[in-house]
Amino acid sequence: MIDESKLSSLLLENITLRPIEPHIYSVYPQEGHTNTYDKIWSFYDLVMGNRYYNRIMWGYRIADFSSFCHDSLASSSDGWVLDAGCGSLVFTSNTYTGYSKRPVVLLDASLQMLRAAKSRLSRLNGNVPANMVFLHGDVLHLPFKPGSFRTILSMNVLHVLPNINGVLSELKNALADGGTIALTSLIANDRFGDIYPKLLSKTGQLIPRTPNQILACFDELGISTSHYVRGNMLFIRNV
Repeated sequence: MIDESKLSSLLLENITLRPIEPHIYSVYPQEGHTNTYDKIWSFYDLVMGNRYYNRIMWGYRIADFSSFCHDSLASSSDGWVLDAGCGSLVFTSNTYTGYSKRPVVLLDASLQMLRAAKSRLSRLNGNVPANMVFLHGDVLHLPFKPGSFRTILSMNVLHVLPNINGVLSELKNALADGGTIALTSLIANDRFGDIYPKLLSKTGQLIPRTPNQILACFDELGISTSHYVRGNMLFIRNV
């Protein structure tokens, strides 16, 4: 089991770890820190977990995320894994269930999302896998020492952030030399699904970008990538 001391060994010296409940810790200094998704997580799960909604509206299959996550976990046989912005694991819980090869930190800014993820893993696995721990924290201000993770996965995070370079810099700093970083993002892709991102952008819930706009941010930070597109979803990995 990943206990407090093991998790603390990854953290910067000025970060204090605070236990929330079994398997969940926080780097926030006090109770009451909330996130937008704390209020809408159940609706998010209901909609985003619907395979027909994803296939028709966005043009990808839910299984695409599972495959991407599986390949990322298989990218190395050792070292820590970070899932930055893991959400409720609505797309990836089946992939994580039974995975025991490496220690995994599942980080999200929404405590309710983390609790939903914990519950989902517990239902599928019978309990929280001993090699996994949940951390309440911010992808824009990662609390980890440089080079802490051999594999970093961040799915469906970029498209809700106004500053891509900021989060990419954080992830790059936390990545060990020779490690793998893998991300997904909704994109504008000249299909009818583009209408929905444009509507969501007016409410500030989503920032639609083209693949070239996103890939240019990787180039600016010196991160060489390979990528592919499924409907309105961009899958990116460093090379």
